Formats: sequence, structure tokens, C-alpha cells
Amino acid sequence: MKDGAKMSDILKRLIILLEKHSNTRKPNEDTEMCLFWSTNNPPDILEGTSSLKAINKEFGIELNEDEAVEIYDMNLYEASEFIRKLTTDTKS
Repeated sequence: MKDGAKMSDILKRLIILLEKHSNTRKPNEDTEMCLFWSTNNPPDILEGTSSLKAINKEFGIELNEDEAVEIYDMNLYEASEFIRKLTTDTKS
């Protein structure tokens, strides 16, 4: 875990979601977010995909295409921090 911190709730939820939406075995904080989508035939547009809808629903957010592309290139830990900042900003 980064800096010895315990696994965040957001990271745990992302791992569970990834297990539901991919064939990834034992995902962890370093697993790539792109695995939410097919790596053999990745979508041209992430908005509207079942994986992005599931992420949005799980965290009560609405990622636009640019944000979706941004998290696509992150690992689960980085994405959990990105989502944490989004959810913190919307609560302010």
C-alpha cells in the first residue's frame, strides 16, 4: 500500500467492481483501470459503456469522456485518489 496507509474504501470498491467487470484475477492497487474494458477490442468512446456506468453509479459521480480517458490510463490506486477528489469537491 502506498506510504503504509490502509486501503481506502474507494479502492476496495474499485477492486470489487473490477472483479465483476473483467476476467482479472486478484486485482490490487497496481492493476490498470483499462482492464474494466476489453483490451482486445477497446471502445472508441468510454462514455455510455457498462463499466463507466457502473463506476459512476457506485460513487455517485458522472465522469465525462475526458475524465474517463484520464482514469483509463491510471492504476486502481491512482483512480481511487482521482475519484476521492471528485467526491470531496462535489460535497464542498
